[in-house]
Parts: sequence; C-alpha cells; structure tokens
Amino acid sequence: MRSLNLIRSALFVVTLSCVTAHAVGSEFDYLHDHPGKFSATVIGSHIALSKSESMAFNRNLERLRALLAKQSTLAAPRGVEIKGYFRPNDYQPKSKKVPIPGFGLLRFHSYFSDRKTGKPVPFCCPTDEMSVSVNDPEKGLEACTVPGSPVKVFCEPTWVDELAGFPVYRFNGMDVIILQRSKVPVWIPLTREEFVRAWLANWKKQAADSPAIDTITPQIVRNHQAALDAMTPEERQMQAREFTWDPLQPNLAPVGSTQGRPLLKVNPAWFDPKFPRSAFQLIIIAFSYSGTMKDDAPGPTEFGDIAPYRVWQALHSSDWREISGVLTNK
Repeated sequence: MRSLNLIRSALFVVTLSCVTAHAVGSEFDYLHDHPGKFSATVIGSHIALSKSESMAFNRNLERLRALLAKQSTLAAPRGVEIKGYFRPNDYQPKSKKVPIPGFGLLRFHSYFSDRKTGKPVPFCCPTDEMSVSVNDPEKGLEACTVPGSPVKVFCEPTWVDELAGFPVYRFNGMDVIILQRSKVPVWIPLTREEFVRAWLANWKKQAADSPAIDTITPQIVRNHQAALDAMTPEERQMQAREFTWDPLQPNLAPVGSTQGRPLLKVNPAWFDPKFPRSAFQLIIIAFSYSGTMKDDAPGPTEFGDIAPYRVWQALHSSDWREISGVLTNK
C-alpha cells in the first residue's frame, strides 16, 4: 500500500508540474514585433578612486555603452525593452598597480499584452541578460572549489566559436565573448603540483584542528604528500584535471588522461602595466538565455518568449571589432 501511495504521489506531482508549466507558458501573450527601447546609465564613482581616475574610467564606460547601444539588436530592439547600467566595481582592489575593474548589466524585458488593458507591457523580472565585466578576469569563468589554494581556481570552459577574431566560450548554459587588448593569456593552467599542495594545506589545517579525535585526516595528509613526492618534475607542471572524488587521495585524473575538468588560474601578467588604470584592457560579456531556445534553431522559446533569442542575436549580430575599439590606452 505504501508503494502504491508513493506512486500516486509521484504521478500527482508530475501532473501538477505539467499543468503549472502549461499555465505559466500560456500566461503571457508575447508581442515579438512591438517596438522596444534601449536605456542604460553610467553610474557614479567609487570612494577608492581619485576624481581623475573616476572621470577617465566613466568616459570609457560611456564609450562602451554607446558602442553597444548602436548595434542593430540593441539600437532597435523588437519585442523587448532593454534596461541596464554600467559602473565601477563595488569592491576595488587595494593595489593601485592593477586596472580598475567595472561591470554592467543589460536585462531584456519581453513585451506582452496585458489581458486587462490590452496594452503592451514589459515583463518585470527577466533572467535573459548581458553581463559585462571590465578589467576583471575573476568574473569571466566558472569558479571551481579547491580548498587551500592561495588563488582563485576556474574550470576551463568549452570553446564554441570565434567572432571578429575574439573567442566565444560556453559554461553553465551561457555564452561568453572575451575582448582583450593583448595576446597574453588571461588564464593559465593550474598545475598538478599547485592542486595537490592546495588540498594538502587544507587537510593539514583540518588535522591540526582536531589532533586527538581525528584519525582519518592524518592518513589523507600522508596520501597527498606521497602523491606529490611521486610526481616527476614534468608531471608537477602539467595542467591539473579534477576528476572523480576519492576522500583519501588527490582527486586528479591520471597523467595523460583527457578525463575530468581542466583547471585554470588568472595569469598575473594579463594586463599591460604601462597603461593608466582607467584603460580598458579586458572586457568579458556573458550572454544568459533562459527558457528552451535551441542552439541549432534559435528563436522564441516553446512558450513564445522572444527575450532569449534577442540576447542570442545581440551576440551574433553585433560588430565586435567595432566594440573592441573601447580597448584603448587611456
């Protein structure tokens, strides 16, 4: 009887989910061709920046906003209202020797017909958007957790395209284009040695916190140290690939294997220190598509929402060579 009740409950949940999805999908009468508009502001300065730095950085933000605003999908949007802002990062680096980081957000609000008034209105809270990061390589990729690492670690994304000579990657369902001044790699491999040493530091700290009652962690420490000692100099410098979880051993793919997720870290030499801090040396733009838009046949979602497709068009129809002109030395 218990099994029968569980089956009935499961069928009810599935049926309710389908009904809910259908109701949500049919709730809006989307207006794909309704004339839209674009608005984005450049907001203020930051207490950590001097007046001259703020003015120069904001001029570059204004130029970036203007270059994006003139692209076809953004200049004359159809079926969506695009609203956003650009500003310096909330948390500025303590070092005055690195470029000023900033960010921006452009959200795509689909128009639909209000069933009470018949008037076109934009959807309030979309997740279809362009997220812009300036001079901030830590915001461009998916972060991977490596406890004990002194630097932030990232999973290497999948290369999917090249537009106007700039690479396009994909992770977590988003497309990301990287605009960069120089040819110096923004991210470089995290080595196998760095990976094991980071975990070793983490396990050593854990063992020290409970020396009397923890009998397992000391063995994990010995296993990690043994794995590090067994590496040849060449193996130590190979890129780390995070693989299956083994609580007692370093979770690395075997040497020479293509299994697992290759790991990266920010290259400290990604920027040119000769340029002023306000200069844009790196722009990363992530394109987030909600819904069920298909890669092989992009268009409105199965529920008729046009916003994901407009975000996709913004990536594929914009002149990235022109937009990259904001990568100046000022």
